[in-house]
Amino acid sequence: MSDKPVTVAVATYASKALAEQDFDTIHGVKHAGQIDHLAVAVVQKEADGTLSIDRHNTSAKHAAWGTGVLGGALTVISAPLGIVFLGPVVATGAVWAGVGGLAGHFWKNIPKDEVRKMGDLLERGAAGLVIVAVNPQGIDVEGLLTNAESVVASTGVGDTEGALDQAFEAAEA
Repeated sequence: MSDKPVTVAVATYASKALAEQDFDTIHGVKHAGQIDHLAVAVVQKEADGTLSIDRHNTSAKHAAWGTGVLGGALTVISAPLGIVFLGPVVATGAVWAGVGGLAGHFWKNIPKDEVRKMGDLLERGAAGLVIVAVNPQGIDVEGLLTNAESVVASTGVGDTEGALDQAFEAAEA
């Protein structure tokens, strides 16, 4: 995957229903073969202002990759949301190591101003999407999010699969 661009994007919506429509659109593009791997989550703001994940999915064949990549991105963009997401779905120390490796990878490779903008967007919106797409065809992910009020995306996030492999190897050592 080292030569395949990765897009990390956050979009905000006026409602969860609009976010779910774009969630379905992104999955349709994946199933049409235009995106290699996809991890995506619908985020909703609760009445008390906290963020929660209402729906998530990954197309990765290896569950640890999907959980790790989405959890790593969420942890960098919104640490509390990422940790709450990961708690019930991560079963092994190796997967935790993978998440940690990916979080470090995203932190290193996504410009800090974009990370801050992504986190701020999630905090402001009523609902949102967090998307991590292995995107070798250069699909305009932002252009697919037709219902979004705002989008911040970063493409060319580096060798995400290599970062996961290194973290798993380090955990096993």
